[in-house]
Amino acid sequence: MSQPDLTLVQVPEPSQVRSRQALERLLMAGEELLATNQFEEASVAEIATRAESSVGTFYRLLGDKDTLSQLLLQRFMQRLADATASLRGAGADCRDLAEAVRLLTDTYIDVYTGRRGVLRAVILRASRSAAFRDRVHQLNTHISSMACDCLAPFMDQVLHDNPRQAVASGVQMVLGALNQHTVTGTLGELPAESLRREIARLLLGYLRGPR
Repeated sequence: MSQPDLTLVQVPEPSQVRSRQALERLLMAGEELLATNQFEEASVAEIATRAESSVGTFYRLLGDKDTLSQLLLQRFMQRLADATASLRGAGADCRDLAEAVRLLTDTYIDVYTGRRGVLRAVILRASRSAAFRDRVHQLNTHISSMACDCLAPFMDQVLHDNPRQAVASGVQMVLGALNQHTVTGTLGELPAESLRREIARLLLGYLRGPR
């Protein structure tokens, strides 16, 4: 299955090294502002200053603030898509279903870690834009398909009348739990250091549950 088209906005890649470095700093500054929930209030001048750049460079590379916002969302979604695609066939190196499930959930957690602000922005834009929401749905479908590929060697250990459906549904439940944990900073009373173990247990328990 090919990766979904996650393009939200087209920005020409700068030809000069200094300009590419400036663009990367602007993206990092935007992520920092999203993380502290200050992106909406920040001016272009403030973003440029935080990125050790200039207002002129900002407008030359990005055009406007909304383009920066869309690039940040696009980059987050692409990271998740790339991480998911890397799992294709990875389950073959695992010993059993439990180990393959842990590989899956650890991969998702690694992408989500430290990106609360970006995820919050993804959820907000999805609630406002049908077109963006469709992109998110495409990504979710892609993630589910790759998860099935990763767990393919152990489908006989999935106690469900439709193992692929169970994996796809279970992965969406896990991502929903990670959405809550990432945005709110908590998942019930679950300690942060227990997140990896318990998220893996959540998916494994569902897949090994009663028919």
